[in-house]
Amino acid sequence: MSAVEALWAASGISAFLLLPVGAIRLLAYRSGEVDHTPALHAVALLAVGLGSGALLVFASLSVWFLASGERPL
Repeated sequence: MSAVEALWAASGISAFLLLPVGAIRLLAYRSGEVDHTPALHAVALLAVGLGSGALLVFASLSVWFLASGERPL
């Protein structure tokens, strides 16, 4: 496994774990039903930001793999 394949796999796992967690936390924070602390809002924004960055890396490496004709893993 090359370093690019490891980065592709790690970014895919990170994106598909962090984005749902961050989105659910943001929806819970914005619902207003439970008094959430501002720290949880920061955690949700961090999870969404990291997940979005990982999704961008995953998508760009996926396109790169398709363009180069290589098959990851």
